[in-house]
Amino acid sequence: MGVTTALSHVPRPVRRLLDIAKTWPECWPCAAPPARAHRSARQLRPAEIDELVEGYGTGATVYTLAAKFGVSRATIGKHLRARGIDTKPPGLHPDDVPTAAQLYEGGWPLARIAVKLNTTANTVRARLSEIGVSMRDAQGRER
Repeated sequence: MGVTTALSHVPRPVRRLLDIAKTWPECWPCAAPPARAHRSARQLRPAEIDELVEGYGTGATVYTLAAKFGVSRATIGKHLRARGIDTKPPGLHPDDVPTAAQLYEGGWPLARIAVKLNTTANTVRARLSEIGVSMRDAQGRER
């Protein structure tokens, strides 16, 4: 197919595109692209940091504080650590391991033991496994 034939028989999609292009402004390619909205990190004021420290001290979670102040959990954690507050959940004190084992063998679920002993279910599971307590499956059967 020669150039003359190719140019004289313009396919329908190309014709439609050329018709649309006729409606574009004269300086379309040189027009500035639309402004892109980008987020910048929201800075917390000292009074807000005081408020989040107080909230964390009264039991608010990092997640709820992040939602309240419109920042990330990492930002909340950074401010709490800067004030000397450790946000990691506490471990299970060695003196509490026998109590945890007794409760677990009495049928308590790991999550309930964790709440009672102020730690996490995974920590309770790990400490009980270390002392040889046999874990139950999700249906309560011994493994």
